[in-house]
Parts: sequence; structure tokens; C-alpha cells
Amino acid sequence: MPQAGEGKEGARKRPLRMPHVITDLAELHAVVAKLLAGDAFCIDIESRERQDGYPNPRTNEISWVGLASYGQVYLIPMGHPKGITLKPQHRAKRTLVEIYGLDDPRVYTKGGKISQASKEVTIPAVYGPPPRQLWQHEVFDALQPLLFSELHKVGHNVKFDVQSIAKYYGGKVPPGPYHDTIISTHVLDESLDAYDLKSLTCDWLKIPLYRRAKFYPNLGKSGVDNFGLDEVAKYLTKDLHYCWVRWVMTLTKLQRKKLKHVYDFEMDLYPVLIDIEQGGFTVDESRLGNVRTELMNGIKNIEHEAWHLAGDTFSLSHTDTKRWILFGEGDKPAFGTVIDKTAPNFGESTRRKLKTQGLPVMSRTTETRVPQVTQAVLEAYADKGNRMAELLLEWSLMEKLRGTFVEGLSALLTVHEDDPMPRIHTGFKQHGTVTGRLSSARPNLQQLPRGSTIRDLFVAGPGKVLIVADYDQIELRCTAQQSGDRVMTQVFMDGRDIHRQAAAAALRLKPEDVSDDQRQVGKTLNFATLYGAAESKIATVAGGSKQRGREFLDRYYAQFAGLKPWKSRVLREARERGDRGNLASNPPAVLIPPIGRLRRLPDLFINPNDRDDGWRCWRAERQAINAVIQGYASYITKMAMMELAPILREYPARMVVQVHDEIVVSVDEKWVTEVQPLVVSTMGGIRSTDGRPILGDIPLIASAGVGYSWAKAKGK
Repeated sequence: MPQAGEGKEGARKRPLRMPHVITDLAELHAVVAKLLAGDAFCIDIESRERQDGYPNPRTNEISWVGLASYGQVYLIPMGHPKGITLKPQHRAKRTLVEIYGLDDPRVYTKGGKISQASKEVTIPAVYGPPPRQLWQHEVFDALQPLLFSELHKVGHNVKFDVQSIAKYYGGKVPPGPYHDTIISTHVLDESLDAYDLKSLTCDWLKIPLYRRAKFYPNLGKSGVDNFGLDEVAKYLTKDLHYCWVRWVMTLTKLQRKKLKHVYDFEMDLYPVLIDIEQGGFTVDESRLGNVRTELMNGIKNIEHEAWHLAGDTFSLSHTDTKRWILFGEGDKPAFGTVIDKTAPNFGESTRRKLKTQGLPVMSRTTETRVPQVTQAVLEAYADKGNRMAELLLEWSLMEKLRGTFVEGLSALLTVHEDDPMPRIHTGFKQHGTVTGRLSSARPNLQQLPRGSTIRDLFVAGPGKVLIVADYDQIELRCTAQQSGDRVMTQVFMDGRDIHRQAAAAALRLKPEDVSDDQRQVGKTLNFATLYGAAESKIATVAGGSKQRGREFLDRYYAQFAGLKPWKSRVLREARERGDRGNLASNPPAVLIPPIGRLRRLPDLFINPNDRDDGWRCWRAERQAINAVIQGYASYITKMAMMELAPILREYPARMVVQVHDEIVVSVDEKWVTEVQPLVVSTMGGIRSTDGRPILGDIPLIASAGVGYSWAKAKGK
């Protein structure tokens, strides 16, 4: 591997090398031999066939392969339909006669003269004939020694590239070691708005917004077949060049900031995620009707409850309307914005008046100064117990699920020759959250509620069953371990119910006298520790006043006396790591155990008593505690995935998805009795690097259910 020593100035001073397009097989073999003499290379592909606006690595057709190493770039087109650009696309004035011809009625005459009127039109580019190019089978035969070597393979989302390539080798994915510059960038800054290479490069080089499209055009989004061979070559060269430079640059920063081990851990997980994505999750489309009914009923119920609170129907998707409903600011929405005969007051001769929640404004937009209605704002009000905010969040989630799993499901399915049922190949993102927890896309399986009928769509397939294993209260166990609270630790060591114990403390009862309904109070109190729920939220669950909610919290913290000092210590140390004079480069940050991943929180420096922005400090404090615990639990789950992977390869079994603290395994029916206990024992046996149990004296407990569908396996 190269020693990272070239920074921004070096990258700027060295000119971008001209594209080296390879159309000769002997030259390609020479390039492969040259790259094999090194220790790493960068790879990037361009492909045809975009599924629903997105490329599918299992069905796309690769049309270009780009390789780079130590400043050298090599491009291999395969069937590109255009030659070099002879005349670029441009705007020019043309008369109506030139545009429409004399027979078109839009060409008029006046006084016997032909109109000379003109307008500006787009003149398409002119291209030369495409050169002779290598066939795909020739290219991939020649590349096989390189792609399946032990060299380090670098890319920006390189797992997409290697999965796209796999179809040319009978489904076999080129092996690692892998290096993904998205992940190295995310470890260095987990809160960026965008991680695409073009945005990262333009931000790094300080390219102004109005110049970015020209400096770094996104030809791939429009399809590279629509551009000249020279244009694509220059575009792909930039991708390779800036990916390589970013890899070298981020490695230097990771080492300097002592975060290289965090990046290495994520890259150790990378091959496991590739295997899960490649295998996919079988879908039973015949159950789609039940899913559609459940979602539509859920959406309808949320709307009716929101309308009841507001006193009339209104659109839950309209931002201005939501702004008025929550804050009472702006123009009052018109009645009848929703036509629904099942609405609570439909057909009444006298319409009720819409009521506002009259909530205090937390945050306003910069330009118009109207109240913001972002998800973060809604979550803050929901944590305070406001039911309307909760309903708006629930409705938004249900609408997203409806769009994905009812309207958009067919576009996400892939048919396999050896499987009578289609599969979904969700894409896992290690950069999708700020805490290190995995996220997914197309579809986002992390959004699926545990009790949802949607999970019934996902099945094992013929002759197989699903093992659905999850951890028992892992985040609270992490809290006990991190805080060192003696009472909470002892509860887990004794195998007692932590929620019942918390309810008993708040309600002044014996744990055995706590009812199931009262246990819910304890559950709310426990998660208030992690997510920062306010007294009003606790009071809502307990059915009492805000004062009663505060009393419950006081009794809870008296019972678990180690929690408040621990939270105060985490926040104090986070602020001490920051530098008020250099907030951009050194903001306050918490260290996520056990390997020291950073969660940066600039808002911890905001005065909590600030009338306009104080809520942001409160939110940052809540996020800090949540990051420590959620990030720790995520690390344990990722460790379990890495330890399970080689074990499952010994059986007809494979992981099909990981969601939060849950791992789902598909296995042949006849092997389930042997594999199930292995999954449970492996998940519960995670150890630290020193060989000791990861949570010390606190037992790490996993359990697993078995069933044909994801929903049935856990009975949820």
C-alpha cells in the first residue's frame, strides 16, 4: 500500500493526466502486468441499464472499465457507440424556415415575403465514428489475474463495482482487501450532507456552485452512451484520479487523527455486506395484497386521529398547513383540503374550526423566518409528548413504506434463474448514520416496524426457513456497562426484568406487583435515559400530569444513581475535546466505545438558555448519549456478523439481512436445529480484543425464532 503523503496542494499542482484509452488486447495484457507489480489499484466502472433511475449491479451491462494506480489512468471502452466529439452541443439562432421548413404552418408570410423570424435552439453535438473496441469477454479474461489477485482494490463505493463485475465470472465477486473512500471520508466526518465523489471533490477544491456542472459533469447520471468517447474518457479519468487522491489523503488524516483502526474495522465488515447484498432476500409477491391493506388502514387511522385533534380535515403532507396546525402562524388553511367520506365530520352542515397546537417555535428558516417543520423539530416535540408531532412522524414513515413496498416494489425485484421467487437486494450503507449503525437503501429495511405485516413479504424460499436472532435489551446493557451503575448492572446479572424494575422504582411498588401496563412506564423511563424523553412524554404514558412525570424521573435516577453522573461526564468530556476558537476543525465530540469512533456535535457549545437556539443544545446532549450507546450496540452487532460469516459458510446457510440488533439467517430446513444454537451462542459470545466478554460482568443475551417468513419467525 502507498504511504499517504500527498495533500491538497500536491493534488492541485500536479496536472490531471490525459486519458489513456485502451483498444488493443496486447496493450491491455501489458497494463495488467504493470498493475500486478504494484500493491493497490483504483477501479471504477460505467454501465448501461439503470433500474428505476438507479443502476443494478446484478443486471447492468458494463460498458467501461477504468483502472488507476500511482498517477497512471487506463480506460477500457467496450462497445461505446460514439467516437470523439467533432462539434459540441451548443445554442444558436435559427430562422423559422430552417427550424420548421416551408410546409409548416408556423412559417408565415407577410406581404408575400417569407418570415425571417428566428429563435435560439439547441444544436446537438456531432461525433465521429466509434473506434474499434475490445469485446467484454476479451477484457474480463485479461483482467481476471488482476481482479482476483490479493492487491488492494480502491473505489468510491467499490462494492458496487465488484458486484457489477461478478456476473462476468459466474457470480464470483473479486476478493479484497477493499478500500472505500466513502467510508474513509465518513469516519473523518460523519455529518456531511453528501458523500458522492463529485460533491466531495468540488467542496475540497472550493469550486463554486455555478462552475461545478462544467468542472465535473455527471455524465453517468445521463448515461455515458449519450456522450462522445473523449468526453467519457475525461469524465471517468476524473473519477479515478480524485478517488485515488482522496484515498491517499484520507489515509493520512485517519492516521493523524488516530481513527485508522475505526476505518479498518468497517472494511473488515465490508466483505460480509457484499455477500448479504449478493444473496438477496426472497420476496413472496402473493402477500402484497395484505401489505397494501395494512398500510392503507394504518395511514387512514393516523389521518383520522390527526383530524380529530385538529377539529377538521387537513393535508398531512403540506408543509404550510402543518406549520399552521403546530404553531398557528401563517395563513389558516382552507377547509376541505382532504376529500374523504370517512373523515370524522364529513357531511356536517356546519364545519368545525381548525385548531392549532399553539406550540412554541423552536427554529425558523434563515431567509423567510417561518417556523421549521423538519423531522428533527417534529422529533423534539414528539419527545416532549405532543401527539400531533408523533402522528405527523408516523404518517410520514407509513407513506414512505407505502411508496416503497406497495407502489415501488416491482422495480426493486431481481429474478434469479435458479430461484422460482424474486429477491430484493437491499444496499447496505456504512455511512448512512452518525453513530455507526448500518442503514440500507432500495429498500430501506431499517424503517420496517417490528410488528408490521410488511415483514411477512420476506420469506426463506422453497425448502428453507429463516432464523431471526436478536439481542435482549442490548442498548440498556451497554448503558449499564458504560455508566457502571451498580443497581442496573445487578439487575442484568440476576436476569431480572429491567423495565419492571424501573417501573417499581417510579411507582413505589415491588417488582412482582408491577402490572404489564405499569411496566410500560418503566420502559419509557429506561429509554428516556437514552433518547432524552421529557417529563411530559413520561406523563403521557403514565396517564398523569407533567409534575408526576418529573417525580417519576426523580425516583428513577434515585434508583439508578450512577446514570446522571455518567451522562454529565460524557457531556463534559465531549465539550473538552472541542475548541470554540476552531469549531469547524475541532468541534465537541463523544468517543463511541470500544474503538473510539467520533460523533461530532458542534451544538454542544450553544448556550442552553438561548431563547432561539437553546433547543439545539438540548438536542445535541440527547444525541451525544444516544451515540455512545447506539454506537456501542452497533459495534457488537457488527462483530457478531463478522464472526457468524465463516461459521455459516460451513452449512447451507447465509445471512440475508441485518436490522438494528437483529440478524436474519436463511438455512435449509434439515440444518436448522444445528445452525440456530450456533447463531445464538455466537451472538452472545462477543469478546473484546483482550479476550474478555465485551460487556464485562453483564451478560450479553441473544435469542432466535424460526419461521418461513420474517414476521412469523419471531412471532411479531
